[in-house]
Formats: sequence, structure tokens, C-alpha cells
Amino acid sequence: MKPTQSPSQAHKVRRGQRLEVLAHELDEAGCGVGRAGGCELRVADLLPGERAEVEVEHQSPHRGCAWARVRRRLGPPSPDRVTPPCPGFGRCGGCVWQHLAYPAQLARKRARVAAALARVGLAAEVAEVVAAPSPTGYRNKGKYVIAAGADGALVLGGFAPRSHEVVSTLGCRVVEPVIDQVAEIARQRLAGCGLPVYDERRRRGVLRYLIARSGSDGQVLLGLVTTSAAARAPVLALARELAATPAVAGVVWAHNDSHGGALLTREGRVEAVAGRATVIERVAGPTAVTLELGLGDFFQVHRSQGARICAEVAAVAAGAPGPALELYAGAGAIGFALAAAGVEVVAVEQNPDAVAAGRAAAGRAGLSDWIRFQAGDAAAIRHLGGHMGGQADGIAPGPPGGRRPGLIVVDPPRKGLAPQVRAGLIEAAPAQIVYVSCGPASLARDVAELVAAGYAIERVQPIDLMPGTPQVETVLSLRRGRPRPPTGPAPAPP
Repeated sequence: MKPTQSPSQAHKVRRGQRLEVLAHELDEAGCGVGRAGGCELRVADLLPGERAEVEVEHQSPHRGCAWARVRRRLGPPSPDRVTPPCPGFGRCGGCVWQHLAYPAQLARKRARVAAALARVGLAAEVAEVVAAPSPTGYRNKGKYVIAAGADGALVLGGFAPRSHEVVSTLGCRVVEPVIDQVAEIARQRLAGCGLPVYDERRRRGVLRYLIARSGSDGQVLLGLVTTSAAARAPVLALARELAATPAVAGVVWAHNDSHGGALLTREGRVEAVAGRATVIERVAGPTAVTLELGLGDFFQVHRSQGARICAEVAAVAAGAPGPALELYAGAGAIGFALAAAGVEVVAVEQNPDAVAAGRAAAGRAGLSDWIRFQAGDAAAIRHLGGHMGGQADGIAPGPPGGRRPGLIVVDPPRKGLAPQVRAGLIEAAPAQIVYVSCGPASLARDVAELVAAGYAIERVQPIDLMPGTPQVETVLSLRRGRPRPPTGPAPAPP
């Protein structure tokens, strides 16, 4: 009798095996997805509708899925295939949709949002994605791993996909040109500074990362990240050289002794060592609010599309009753847009540096009576009972009288709202909620709970902040009304 094969054995392919596959989908890593040999194959640089002979490179030990690379293309290319604009495409692991024509990217991003809502039983019309003015030259922050190349030369770049190999990303077409120019100058200075490059395997050396952040005035703030073992004198000498570059506003030195992949850590000391410690960003259109942002302060990486998000929130919030409460406010870009539209705002943010930056900007713009920044956790909304007054969990008093917000705006990280924040929103019961999301799945999960509590979706507007990637930002507005019966299966608990 032949032994019975388990499902995993039946669907197993081996490394080096060649198979023919037709891609029918494109995943978030930029791989074409198809089936061959009883297995799901994910193939780099293969678009839906394209067929190829591929070679298996890795088999998942946990599920019937494997990764492969193209050995020979079969048949015509997809009509949506274009030449990637960036020379590092396919090597650096970023911008994995650059080989897909921009209109097709936008269509797939819209479909991502619609599919996420449909999976939790929400039927809503999703608007066309707001396209970026240009798919290149938009990113206002560059992040570089400092490494030694195979020939010993210093490299600024990123990790290749599924690898610890650092490939150069200089010449990147996605960052603003001034960032790439400054990064090349920095590479030359770093190569001659005498400080050893950090080796992540041996955990030796001191030079780890370089961060380049541009402001709306075209100046660049550089962040030099080293281990705490770096000698101070050569670091200061290097910082002075870098700050002498005309486009460099200043240099900040940060320590990072962690063994993870975070560029900046809460434990590491951060010190301005040459020039300014901030960049200037202008927000809220005609009010000319200027934010002074440090190296780690949050700001949308696409300046013009970030402004479009602010304008969209202000537009959908027009006429909302009562004051507005903004959670996860950062330095207040959205809040300033609301204030400019005549809405009184309390902006709640956990990062004290961002709160300080927002308060200073409001003072300079004469908007302190319209937007007030409070340091605190968004989860404290439950303890406030939805009132914008009193004090709880470190949140300072809001507008006088303990008024209930008529509008609450949330802009959480990709993981979405914590359960206590969702519960707090429902208890606060504002007339309108505007949710700004960078994660379609978490957005859908959170909105499903709000709809079950009696809110109705009014508008779903995706905005493309990151051309060439699967990422999509969404502004979704809800208005409180009568509870509606669910239109599909209840969402799974988080």
C-alpha cells in the first residue's frame, strides 16, 4: 500500500525546479501570483496575464506557497507593463509596482480598498484614487543603510528582498532630487571619515544609518545614526563637513545600539551637532502655518498629496456641528487645515516633540485660539467620556465647558485603532467621524464596528501618496444615524 501524502507533501515543490506559470494576480511585494505543481507561486517581475518558465527559489515550510524567479518569458508582455523609472528597481526591495503602468496601479489600489471593505460585509462606493502629480521625485525622506560593498567601498542603500545584502540606492528616482544629491555627497564624506562601518552579523563597527529629510524650503536635515561606541571627535568633524554643504540645514547625531531593524530608538540619545535640528514644512494653504519638524517627527512623505488629504478632510468636515477632536494628530497638519476652515480643534498626540512643534506653529500663525494641542494617548478618549474638557491620562483640559465634539478625526498607524479607541469613539458618539487610513484591512475592521454601532459610510476617497508601491491612503467619512442590519458576516475580533 502506498503511504498517504499530507496536503503539504502533495503541494511541495523543490528548490531549483522549473515550472511554467501564468500570473493571475499581483501581490503587495510586486510578485505575480499563479499556480503550478499544485502550489501557489509568487514570481518577481511577472505581471497578471504574463506567462513564464520560472525557477523555484524558496518553498514555505508552513503552507503551499513558493517563491520563484523568471528564467524564460513565454508569450507577449502585459499591456500594463512599463519600464521602471528607477535604476534600483528589483534590487532594493522598494517601489515594487514600478513596472506596472500608473493608471493600472491606481485601479488596483482602488480595488484593494473596495475588497477590504467587502470582506467585512460593507458595501460602499469607492471613489477613483486621487493620482499624484508625478510618480517620481516626490519622497521627502531618504533612509539609507551604511554598509561595506563587496569591493570594500562604502555603500548607502537598502536590503535586497529576503536578504541581508545591502544594495546601493543612490540614483533613486523616487526621493526628491535634492535628497539624492546630498546622499551622494554624504557617502563620499562617510567613506573618508575614518569611522568603521557597522557589521550587523558580527556586531562590530559604529556607522549604521543615514537619514535625509527635506523641508518645503528645499533644505535637508541629515541624521547620522551610529552605535554609542562612536568616538565623538570624528563624528563632530564629519558633521561639520556635511553641514558645510549648501543644501544641508543641519546634522543630528543619534545613537542606536539595538539589534533590530529600527533606524531610531527611544532609548538612543539624539543630539544636534551642526546647524539646525529641524526642517521647515508649510501646511494649511493660505494660512501659511510653518512647522519645525525634527528627524523623527511624522509628516506625510509626499508633500502635495499630504496637502490633498488635509483638504479632503476639511471639505468633508465642512458644517460639522460643535468643536472637533483629532486623535493621532502628529504636529497637526490636518488640524491646521480644519482650523483654517473655521473649525475649533483639540489635537491629541502622544509624541511630546510633535505636540511642542504643533503648539509653536499655532502660536506663530496666531491660531492658538482655534487649535489646541494636548499630549496624551488616544485611548484616553474613553476616560474623557467623549467630553473635550477635564483631564485624564495626561490629557490637559480641552475647550471650556466640557463640550462634546461634533466631529472626531482619527489618523492612526497602519495597525488601525486599538479596541479601547474604537469603544471610546462609540461612547463619544460624535455626529461625524473622519478616518484617515494607510491600511485598508485595519480600516475595514474598524469601520465595520462603527457601522454596527449606528454609523453610515458617507464617502470613501483613496489618495495615492506612494506611486510605484501598493500603499494607498484613504479618507473615509461616517455620519451617525439609525443602526443598520449587517450586510455580511460579522468581522472577526481583533
